[in-house]
Amino acid sequence: MEYKGDIYYIGEVLKGKSNAYSHIVDRHKDNVFNLAFRICGNREEAEEVAQDSFLKAYRSLNGFRMKSRFSTWLYRIVYNTSISYLRSKKRGMISIDEYPATVKDFIAPGTPEEEAESIYRESLVNFALQKMSDDERALVTLYYYDELSSDEISEIMNISKSNIKVRLFRARKRISEIIEKIEKSNLIYHE
Repeated sequence: MEYKGDIYYIGEVLKGKSNAYSHIVDRHKDNVFNLAFRICGNREEAEEVAQDSFLKAYRSLNGFRMKSRFSTWLYRIVYNTSISYLRSKKRGMISIDEYPATVKDFIAPGTPEEEAESIYRESLVNFALQKMSDDERALVTLYYYDELSSDEISEIMNISKSNIKVRLFRARKRISEIIEKIEKSNLIYHE
């Protein structure tokens, strides 16, 4: 079945056809979960946040003004729900010393070394993201993983475009510093 567009299904829901919302959920569920997961860093928490976000969006659908894309509006709900969830939990930070792996830990029998290196690098970035503040993690996720524009991120996070650039610069630097520290500690540990 061809997707008819967010606006069409929103109109159907507002007309009282609540089952049309399932099309919206199906269309956006992966992106919503991925954003929640990148911010929360935990699968179960991300699933809970995604469900809460879709429920909040459904309840607030008549407040969607259709001035921006629906996905941008939905991402703002996911972002706010994720941040609220994390603040309510106030989790402790993970120590860099708790990062267990080196490239060798990612080489399974028959795995090409290049693939293992790629998986290792991705795990380092994900680990570094978990060491960052919720807002930094959300910003990096929206910009690099979800490939949203500065305008969309500005609307979602309620920060200026110039502030986005500054924060992204600082976040990239922080990620580099964390990865460098892990790699130094791995060299010392494995010598």
